[in-house]
Amino acid sequence: MWVNENSVPSVIAYGSHDKVCPFKTASHLVDALEENGVDYKYFEMPHSGHGLQNDDKIYEQYMNAVEEYLDKYMPIN
Repeated sequence: MWVNENSVPSVIAYGSHDKVCPFKTASHLVDALEENGVDYKYFEMPHSGHGLQNDDKIYEQYMNAVEEYLDKYMPIN
């Protein structure tokens, strides 16, 4: 895995029905981020595929988290 303690903080969302990037890939990435102490937030979208199109409330939380991470790690001065 290409994750280490220097990996960038991440906001991750996976659709449970994703046929492009198998859903179990998410667990490998989340485990690696956790093991290496990388700051991350993970959102699982149980009704969505690759386009994250069927979970509006979770998608809104995901986008809010992206905005929070951008403000925290890439602030506009």
